[in-house]
Amino acid sequence: MLTYKDLGSDADKDAVHEATKTLDKGLFPGAFCFIAPDIAGDKNYCYLKHTDGAGSKANIAYMATKEGFNTDIWKGISQDSLVMNIDDMAAVGAVTNFQLTNCIDRNPLVISDEAISKIIEGYAEIVEKLSAYTRVNMCGGETADTGNNVRTIVVNSDASSRMRKEDVIDASSTSAGDVLIGFSSYGQANYEDVYNSGVSSNGFTLLTHAMLNAEYKDKYPETFDEKIAADAYSGKFNLNTKIPETEMTLGEAMLSPTRCYLPLIRKFLEAERACVKGVFNCTGGGLTKPIRFGEGVKYVMDSMIDPGPFFRFVYKNAEIEPYELYKTFNMGCRLIVSCSREAVDSIIEISRGFGIHADVIGRVEKSSDVSVNEVEITDPISGKILKYEK
Repeated sequence: MLTYKDLGSDADKDAVHEATKTLDKGLFPGAFCFIAPDIAGDKNYCYLKHTDGAGSKANIAYMATKEGFNTDIWKGISQDSLVMNIDDMAAVGAVTNFQLTNCIDRNPLVISDEAISKIIEGYAEIVEKLSAYTRVNMCGGETADTGNNVRTIVVNSDASSRMRKEDVIDASSTSAGDVLIGFSSYGQANYEDVYNSGVSSNGFTLLTHAMLNAEYKDKYPETFDEKIAADAYSGKFNLNTKIPETEMTLGEAMLSPTRCYLPLIRKFLEAERACVKGVFNCTGGGLTKPIRFGEGVKYVMDSMIDPGPFFRFVYKNAEIEPYELYKTFNMGCRLIVSCSREAVDSIIEISRGFGIHADVIGRVEKSSDVSVNEVEITDPISGKILKYEK
């Protein structure tokens, strides 16, 4: 069975947390992302700066265009890189104004100028699409030809925003008695142009090598490190394999742009901010993401949203244990909110208004040991209970 660590990645990021444990934790140490004092010096405001991007997923775009897919798929990589930043910031309540820059590192001997043009066009298009819900000001960027360092391409973004301190959603306030609402990552929201597989933009090193077959290992050795050669491209499928119950190929499903939840988050915070305790964007760490927030709490997810066609296909066909799947991927539920019970119906109704399925997936309890946090997930496919602690 493959694991993320076998392939050189770590969904838990324990080493990163260990290395940064003595650093300043910001104004709200228990919030979903780092919050700094206001850059303008206003004591009523705070400042957020966030960096993330699309790494291994960009390898799929590279291979897909080589295999004849339309080069417009590079535009989705721009959305991935943008959304991985502003959705994390929305999780603490920053939903109105952002400034954005990017840094594209590419191997120019492998990645074409056309690909770069499509990525830059993609940023402009997703910023325009989101303009009905928020303001994102593009502030330039950098395209660095770093063939000695990068095998293919990495597309990173850096976003910043100011917000009032009183509007911060501080996930450390999550406590026993809160209700957990899950939001589907797949389907088609009313602000999306096409069906979304729900794949998001995390776990792609594992997903790639667990699903795609050895033909890609021979054709595209530049897409993996020789140290993982024994496990590279050990799956059964190619990019044109059809995903059951959808009209998508595997390549199209893997390249579904990361859904932006900011329009939804902004709307339900306007209605129920006082009742929302935590907003968890389940990217790195999958459905175990909430485990680092709150103290002495246990997140019980015993009524999970169905994983949907894509993740059911992965579940059935990848040589990955369910325990690993749920801590690496969102498994059809990339957003979780902890809130008081009186806000549940309102938040679910708001989500449905956007065309996004939402439902109560569980609750917050006291952990069995006050010194640790726990996540307990009932796998909706096998019925098995998966237990994690931190």
